[in-house]
Amino acid sequence: MGVLDRFRGPRALEEILARERRHILQGDIDAVVRLAPEKERLIARLAQGRVEQGELDRLKEKAERNGALLAAAAQGLKAAQARIAGLARGTDDLATYSSDGNRAGLCARAADFNKRA
Repeated sequence: MGVLDRFRGPRALEEILARERRHILQGDIDAVVRLAPEKERLIARLAQGRVEQGELDRLKEKAERNGALLAAAAQGLKAAQARIAGLARGTDDLATYSSDGNRAGLCARAADFNKRA
């Protein structure tokens, strides 16, 4: 790794992490996946050279932040899948709020016709 590479490596990785964060926040997970090979290449190059501890700490913080965002996105997707599955099974009601602020069901179930008179 040359002198210029030593200075560009941390900066390039920081830029990739910033792009990754923007894609996560936009919900563009495909773009995050496309960034992975470049991110891995830069990390491998950093491992071969000498990087100041402050730079490593900053990069680690940004990588951990992105990891937390990805974990939250995955949790949100799982919750949405569970909700959709519940609606498909008919076990969950889809509800919203009316203009007067009262809760209103969008998938109101039919009343039980076996009630006693």
